[in-house]
Amino acid sequence: MRQWVITLAHGQPLYADLLDGIRNDRDLVAAMGADAESHPDELDLPGTRWSVALLEDGTPAAWCAARTEDGTLKCHSNYEVRAWRGRRLYEAAYHARHRDVVHPSGLAAVTYLFDAPIGLHEANGWRRTGQTGCGVTGHQWWELRRPAAGDQHAGR
Repeated sequence: MRQWVITLAHGQPLYADLLDGIRNDRDLVAAMGADAESHPDELDLPGTRWSVALLEDGTPAAWCAARTEDGTLKCHSNYEVRAWRGRRLYEAAYHARHRDVVHPSGLAAVTYLFDAPIGLHEANGWRRTGQTGCGVTGHQWWELRRPAAGDQHAGR
C-alpha cells in the first residue's frame, strides 16, 4: 500500500475537495463521532492547517489539524479511518503536522486526546496537564500541552 502525506491550508481547493469527500461519507462521519467525538465541520474553519495521509488513490486515511486561537496553537481533529488502522498512517500525518505546523509556529500548543495517540505526542515534548474527563461517547480524554519554542523546560 502506497501513501503520501500533505499539509494543506484552509481555503485551498484540494482541502475543500478532500473535506467534501469526508462529509459525503455518512459512515465515516458516524465513525468519527463514535471513535473520536469529531466532526468534519471542525476542519472547516479559516486558519486551519490540515495534515492528511492519503492512499495511493487520493483517499484520506488519517489526519490531524491545528489552528491558532488566542495566541495558542490548538491541535485537533486527530483521526485514523478504521479500515486503515495499524498501518501507521496517523503517525505519518502527526509527524507532518509537527514538522509543517507545530514546530515552525513556535507557539505554545494544546490538544485533547484519547489514549491511543498520547505516547506519540509525549515523545515530541507534549505533557499531560492533569486535566482529564469523559467524553460524550464515554471515552476518557486528557489535555496535553507543549511549551512555546525557547520555553521547552517550562512546567517540568
